[in-house]
Amino acid sequence: MSRGYRIRISDPNWRPVTYHDAAKQVASTDAIEMDVGMLEILPEGAMTALLREELAASGWSKGQDGGMSRTFGEVAVTLSPDGRTVTVRAAASKQVTTRATSQEQANSRLEEAGKRAERDLAQEVARRLGAHEGEIRGELQAALQKVYAEALRQKAASMGQIESVHEGRGADGELELTIKVRV
Repeated sequence: MSRGYRIRISDPNWRPVTYHDAAKQVASTDAIEMDVGMLEILPEGAMTALLREELAASGWSKGQDGGMSRTFGEVAVTLSPDGRTVTVRAAASKQVTTRATSQEQANSRLEEAGKRAERDLAQEVARRLGAHEGEIRGELQAALQKVYAEALRQKAASMGQIESVHEGRGADGELELTIKVRV
């Protein structure tokens, strides 16, 4: 024998849920500063002028303050106005947002997410600097070699009449410059 049952389900009592959003901008910046230690073949001002000319030929742009700058990928490189230091800077930023059912909970989640994002951004910025550091050092070294060669030519010319100039590479790949001067 079977029995029939009747079940009555009332309509659910839906409560509206209010969400609270929280957001902030997180940023990270890092820099490497390198000394440009030039040999004093000519007076310091002349050596700096030669370096500026060589960097301008390599695509560096002159700033209003007397410095020079260039971008390597996501990294900005600046030669100081006095020509003694090169600063390599990288920066990154990110918008962090959270949502929760209370403002306190949203702020707490935002604080945690902000710390994670700052850590991640710091690692990203360090990676960018490391990725371009070798390229930047190589370009600066090549520019300095050309500056030294030109400075030696000018110094030799000031000592007397230049008879011959021989430029080549040694066994170790370094530039070798031989200048004969009649004194």
